Amino acid sequence: MQQTVETVMALKRDADVLITVDAGATVTEAVSALAEHRIGAVLIRNEDGLVDGIFTERDLLLRVVHAGLDPKTTPISMVMTRDVRFVSPGTTVEAAMALMQLNRFRHLLVMDGPRVFGLVSMGDMTNYLIRHGEGRFEAAVRERLQSAAAGTGKPTGEK
Repeated sequence: MQQTVETVMALKRDADVLITVDAGATVTEAVSALAEHRIGAVLIRNEDGLVDGIFTERDLLLRVVHAGLDPKTTPISMVMTRDVRFVSPGTTVEAAMALMQLNRFRHLLVMDGPRVFGLVSMGDMTNYLIRHGEGRFEAAVRERLQSAAAGTGKPTGEK
């Protein structure tokens, strides 16, 4: 079975909820959205509703805190990442993870033409592979998780 970003999105909790912030918002407003939804990135949309950029925890740390900017007065458009990379829903999980690893980012936009499907994180991808991957490593992790859930804390066959 081909493992695609679309399958990751389908199994992701709250996959149908896309958290966005207007391009005219301040950093404080974007951080409030991150904190409220317990997420690591928000999409920034312009007045036409199109994706203008992405604002991540890393942007906050490097472009705001480290730069000594005031989050209450700094426009999000000044510190967001403008070059948003994306994949289509049919992209394989391996290809998407390789793109994320090579470019050193943890969030990836999922789009098909003009339609935005959502964001996936490296954590979403890793969680998917651990729970649904077809390799020996993934099976061992699943066995550990099942044992822990059953209360034994030990894999089957371990004394």
